[in-house]
Amino acid sequence: MTTNRFTRSSMNPARPLILAAIIASSVAGHRAFAEDVVTMPAVQKRVVVTVSAPAHVQAAFNTVLSVPTAGIVSGLRVLPGETVRPGQTVAHLTGPTVSADNARFAADLKSAQIRVSEATQAAAIEQEKLDEQLSTRDAVVRVRAERDTARQQLIVAQSAARSYASFTVIRVPEAGVVTAVNAANGQYVNAGQALVTVALSHGLHLVANLYGNDASLVTSGMRGVFLAEGANAPIDVVVQRASWSVSAPGQLEVWLDAAQGSALVTGTVGTVSLTTSEDKRLVIPSTALVLDSGQWWVLVHDRNGNQRRHVVPGPADGGWTSIVQGLSQDERVVSQDAYLLFHRDFATRYQQAD
Repeated sequence: MTTNRFTRSSMNPARPLILAAIIASSVAGHRAFAEDVVTMPAVQKRVVVTVSAPAHVQAAFNTVLSVPTAGIVSGLRVLPGETVRPGQTVAHLTGPTVSADNARFAADLKSAQIRVSEATQAAAIEQEKLDEQLSTRDAVVRVRAERDTARQQLIVAQSAARSYASFTVIRVPEAGVVTAVNAANGQYVNAGQALVTVALSHGLHLVANLYGNDASLVTSGMRGVFLAEGANAPIDVVVQRASWSVSAPGQLEVWLDAAQGSALVTGTVGTVSLTTSEDKRLVIPSTALVLDSGQWWVLVHDRNGNQRRHVVPGPADGGWTSIVQGLSQDERVVSQDAYLLFHRDFATRYQQAD
């Protein structure tokens, strides 16, 4: 009986009310947490993204000055990076081989000149004979043909001598910048051997390499600016073409031209910045994105609560991220505490290791 009295006296009538209030408060708090979710609709917005990368100016084609005949290099004084003008002499070819060839062409030219002189004199004599009726017209025609043949041989000999003389002098055909020197003074070179490489000043392009998401944003016709090292002002450029590299997977090689009124200088290096299109895109606040298991997700909020949705994000700008796939306009997404809400049931999905 004592125990029963103690039990009755220990029971506080207010305690069940306190427990009920705590439970109600907990449920109300949970409901308030579920209802007080900050959301934002997916909207159309202009997203401007700037892509930057190192770039350098190079010629579309290089001119390789090769030696047309064997000889010893002399007078070669140009260096890589040096600007050369059209017709500038960069080297000469000398040596025993060149001297022997020059002597041979000179002898051939002298012989041809003698033949022309003799044939011309013979044709004149034969014409005098014909005038005195001491020769025939056929004989005159024959010696004139021999004279014409000798003259043609002289022209060939003169051309051969001039051509060989030009072979021994290496000149630059067009203005440009020397990019490589492959020989030295006093070196013996064979016919066809490369001597100097020149990047021509016309047909210059700006080349940049991009990777990852930046590469996927570049398209032909995209405009930007190029700021050369040491320059105070950038120049306007436009993407001419873009192609994926075969030797370097994942690398996009971008070729750009200077806009009208701007000029590029061979060998210049700097930074190119490209601006993506300002077309409107479907965007959401960047805070709504959740990265999980290597994929991007959002919590789509509707009257049934929060639903996970896999999305493919695009360019971002100023706290907004464009969505390429996975959302429709005006769908609402959780924009605050999205990561915490996304992983609320973490404990139910994962079990602690023993």
